[in-house]
Amino acid sequence: MKKRLLTGLVMVIVLVFLVGFNSGFAKTYLNMGSTSSTSGLYSWAVATASVVNKADNDIIVTVVESGASHDNLRRVKDGAFDFALCVDSPSAMQLFKGIDNFEGEGWDKVRWLFLRNVIVDRLHVRADSGITTFGDLAGKKFNPGFPGASSTANFMKFDEILGTGIKMVPSSLGDAITAFKQNKIVGMQKSCSMNSLDSSLIEVNLRTPLAIVGYSEEDVKKIREKYPYVVFHTSPAGSIIQLPDQGEVTEEVQVVGAIASSNLSEEVGYEIIKAYVEGFDTIQAAYSGVKGWDPVGDCFMMIAEGSEIPIHAGLYKYCVENGIDVPERFIPPESK
Repeated sequence: MKKRLLTGLVMVIVLVFLVGFNSGFAKTYLNMGSTSSTSGLYSWAVATASVVNKADNDIIVTVVESGASHDNLRRVKDGAFDFALCVDSPSAMQLFKGIDNFEGEGWDKVRWLFLRNVIVDRLHVRADSGITTFGDLAGKKFNPGFPGASSTANFMKFDEILGTGIKMVPSSLGDAITAFKQNKIVGMQKSCSMNSLDSSLIEVNLRTPLAIVGYSEEDVKKIREKYPYVVFHTSPAGSIIQLPDQGEVTEEVQVVGAIASSNLSEEVGYEIIKAYVEGFDTIQAAYSGVKGWDPVGDCFMMIAEGSEIPIHAGLYKYCVENGIDVPERFIPPESK
């Protein structure tokens, strides 16, 4: 009898120890919005999840394919995603304020996490097409991107403002490339690094030489009168690595990164940012487009006043701990 009691007591002690031990190391499971798996940016999403999962933080991130910026913002808002990548700052601001593409959908809980890079929404056509300006696309079938992407929505707004009359053929990236190769569309829009084609179009360019369409000064003036927070950049001739014969071209640019909401705890947000910064070499090896960009400090310099949203409390904590100055306009109310 005594032996059975002793055995039972030992088992209870072991059980209590195991329960107590495990309760202190509970895992946090997160869904992370990304982009189309056919996009060259998907490797960035996978690498980001990898460095967070490998860090000593008990966070497990699952990468979920999505329609990019607008889709990601809406799915963070409805709780399907805990945080999301591939979101541009103007679109996040529009959701925050409930304007433009998010008219009537205002949500003041959206928060900025970290910066990826500054990109261009590049308009690709065949080099022998004779199309050189946005106006030349009038009446032609063109793929503006896939539904849910901010670049797609912006392109369609620009067409409306300028009265160009482009025949829109939105689709997934894979379908757009197939349609382009088969000459069913004259061109397609794809976001990419400023001095390079997206990896998904580098191979296309080897078989079907590409050229880039730009916006005229008058185009830019009309667009900015309606949307003053839209930014354009003029790249000098020969600046695109794969297109050395490309002339000077003016394109829309966007600051892109990751967002979450104030519903994500300060500590979890902090651990995500810390893992991203500490694993930056791994991320850069997977997606070279982040090279040369500071994922924390550069967001305060690159995001234009008027298109910002509050940063996540976890990012603010990281900045305070690392002596990074945060402009007042970025400080979230929960950190004041």
